[in-house]
Amino acid sequence: MRDPRINFRSRELAGLLAFLIPGAGHFYQGRRLKAGIYFTCILSLFFGGMILGDWQPVYSQMAQATRHGSIQMQPREDAPKTSYSIGYGAQVLVGLPALPSLVQQYRFAGDDGVVGTLHDPIDSTFDGVFQSGEKSIPVAGQLQLNADGPRDVVGTFRGAAQDGTPVDVEIRGLLELGRKVFGSPRREISVSRLPGARVKGSDVYRLQGAVSRPFLDWYQAPRDNAELDRLHGKLSQHFDIACVFTWIAGLLNLMAIWDAYEGPAYGYGDEEPDDDDNK
Repeated sequence: MRDPRINFRSRELAGLLAFLIPGAGHFYQGRRLKAGIYFTCILSLFFGGMILGDWQPVYSQMAQATRHGSIQMQPREDAPKTSYSIGYGAQVLVGLPALPSLVQQYRFAGDDGVVGTLHDPIDSTFDGVFQSGEKSIPVAGQLQLNADGPRDVVGTFRGAAQDGTPVDVEIRGLLELGRKVFGSPRREISVSRLPGARVKGSDVYRLQGAVSRPFLDWYQAPRDNAELDRLHGKLSQHFDIACVFTWIAGLLNLMAIWDAYEGPAYGYGDEEPDDDDNK
């Protein structure tokens, strides 16, 4: 029996508001103290997990390559297989903070995959390799690229090899960029056939590595096992703890939703005992 001292108003609307924003359903019902407790505790736990996990614990889909070694470099006509993330079933109960995953899932499914045309200039950190003759030189530094035709790009790379040797290269070649929407802050890139570009006197014929991806294109987007391996390598057990925090936040909000819809499970402690209880 619901407590008559609570003005539930529209219970369905209160439950919906409690789902969308923790505590909003209780605020709608005038239960301000509980609203503040749920809002503060649940969202603090959720965003605490997000910060601990480099803002990457939440995603709705796992992607798997079909015939290509890289999901990012896979064209749309050879669409990657996806599977549901079990943990997202708990995370989505937090409501609005976890719903961008569904939008990113839709954007990922409609992505054309590998990009061959540069629409906006690239000015980003780069880590990868220069292939020069029979050698592959690992490098890191700053990459700048501009369009020079439908698929051609020109630009420069300034950085250093692993041994600290400075590398300064003029780039001209054909571009391949990884898919626009993907759950990694790094976007794969390849530039091949670079006439005139030289490293230590050798012709460079391929650049391959990764540049930065805009936040809105990777946040809560589907990812693959390679990205999860990178996260575990970078964050170690902190990533697993971050995931658990976001799961618990969602499950706690499930109880908040039920409380907004049905009221306190145990009342206030001053209810009259039933006849069965007296017996």
